[in-house]
Amino acid sequence: MKNLFILTVFALIALTSCKKDYTCECKFYEDGYLYNTQSTTINDTKSKAADACDKGDGSDSSTGYLIESKCEIK
Repeated sequence: MKNLFILTVFALIALTSCKKDYTCECKFYEDGYLYNTQSTTINDTKSKAADACDKGDGSDSSTGYLIESKCEIK
């Protein structure tokens, strides 16, 4: 039983650390109104894909309008 538990733990670790395709969806807003959506595929582990996707988040108001981007893994 102990061996089965150890094998299960290693199997779960192996499955969660595998590289897979994750879709990063970014939505772009101008003054709160959605004006564009863009999706990108990231092939990596889930945590690294989420970190890469989060780098797309941001905002800018230098043009007089608030332009925001919000990205998340789907």
